[in-house]
Amino acid sequence: MRRSTAPFLLAILALSGGAPAWAAGFATPTSVTALSEGGATVADGQPVSSLGDNPAAMVFFPGNRAALEVLAQRPSYNYAGPGGSIGAQTQTSILPNLFYSHRFSALPLSAGVAITSPYSIRDTWAPGALGSNSPYLKNSLRVLDISPSVAYLLLPDLSVGVGLDYYQTLGGHFGPVSANGGGVGGNFSLFYTTETLNAALSYRSPASISAGGGHLDLPGRVQAGLRYRWTKAFATELDVDWTDWSNAQLPYYGSLHWKSSLAYRLGLSYHFNQDLALRAGIAHEGNPSRSDAVGVAIPATSSNLAGFGLGIGLGPWHYDIAAAYAFSGSTGLSAYTLPGSGGFSVAPGSYKASAFTFGAGISRSF
Repeated sequence: MRRSTAPFLLAILALSGGAPAWAAGFATPTSVTALSEGGATVADGQPVSSLGDNPAAMVFFPGNRAALEVLAQRPSYNYAGPGGSIGAQTQTSILPNLFYSHRFSALPLSAGVAITSPYSIRDTWAPGALGSNSPYLKNSLRVLDISPSVAYLLLPDLSVGVGLDYYQTLGGHFGPVSANGGGVGGNFSLFYTTETLNAALSYRSPASISAGGGHLDLPGRVQAGLRYRWTKAFATELDVDWTDWSNAQLPYYGSLHWKSSLAYRLGLSYHFNQDLALRAGIAHEGNPSRSDAVGVAIPATSSNLAGFGLGIGLGPWHYDIAAAYAFSGSTGLSAYTLPGSGGFSVAPGSYKASAFTFGAGISRSF
């Protein structure tokens, strides 16, 4: 194989495993609201989980807000070569998230923390799956992102946010090589709001994790979004994301030789009243891989996604549920050699990926 790659770990839950929910690259959704609206939430700000994408928004909400969310993912990978079609062995994976923000009453300032798992994958290809003498291939990765941040109100309708991203891999390995290690990145965001319009911009820097078997290099990302409230009940959001996968690198496999890609997301929300909201969204994500750099175990294809969700208020508590399905087109594979396999070459073929994700969350303001 030329290259292959494949939220928060609550100690009290002792959960493990991971799989891609977006079919392009190995990034995962980091909130239930984002899951339901196709990822188009960078300009939302209303749910506390929005601080995972845009911390600048939290300064517009008084008091304390907290949320605990859990995502369950089931992926599917399929490779079709000269010998026929074969799927990877995968599992349903559980990914929890935690969010908290505090607005200081005497200052135009908020502080918060988001703990998520923005990158995750787990797959196994049995011996002979990629050819008569292909080796056993197992990839496992979960990247924990602990992101403390602050937001400051520059003007009555404009805020700025800055934060730190501390990344830690959890039990990761690629082939025979460990991927355990940590690294640091940063983020910067802007949030503008009026009675009918929100506009947002968020930048998350690339980061390099020094793993036991080499380096795990994560991409930089820019998100821009506009959210328009047509009525008090109905709002739509259009986001454009740019992810610079060109620096992506994994232990054992080295550089992925990918390229930057764009994603287009459209989200809708309708509030029947203060206690019931309906959400939906669609997205299209570009293919970050090049024709000569696609690995069988990599969910690196163009991807389409549809999501749906509900928000339910019961007293001081708010509950969210969502489901989404991501699926890719068929991507052609060039012949390549598996590293560490004694020169075994995978024949040209095609690759598909898909994933079903369900999420549930509970939040409260106090």
